[in-house]
Amino acid sequence: MSVPKQTPSFTITAAGTRVNLDSSGTARAQFTVTNTTPQSLKGRLLARPAAQASPDWFTIVGESLRDFGPDAAEQVVVQLDVPQGAAAGAYSFRLDAVSQIEPDEDFTEGPSVAFDVAATPPPPKKKFPWWIVIVIAVLLVVVVIVFLALK
Repeated sequence: MSVPKQTPSFTITAAGTRVNLDSSGTARAQFTVTNTTPQSLKGRLLARPAAQASPDWFTIVGESLRDFGPDAAEQVVVQLDVPQGAAAGAYSFRLDAVSQIEPDEDFTEGPSVAFDVAATPPPPKKKFPWWIVIVIAVLLVVVVIVFLALK
């Protein structure tokens, strides 16, 4: 006899399916996490990167362990901080909510939110320091003049 699957205690919606990183590699993604039960619950919020995205890039703004009132919704913001030099490409992540009472059985995977990391432009080439050539030429002229004057 099989045990019926428990309906998750949380639902998660995202404000959008994509966020855009600013020039410093940061962005914020907004989610709504709702307790769908008629009882108060404590839930842990986890940002889950997909594929090559680093877990270090994601932070839950505020507490990641929250109290959810009966049938109550919480606004959750995930802060993205992608370091300069990260590999260019398309990435995604999701927000998960896990019940503290039964974490192995009662969890919800949120929708994926995509973002792109642009290629880092190569550093500008340094210009040749022409002032050094001018200084050497002036010194050379001074040395020649002094040498000729001492003869």
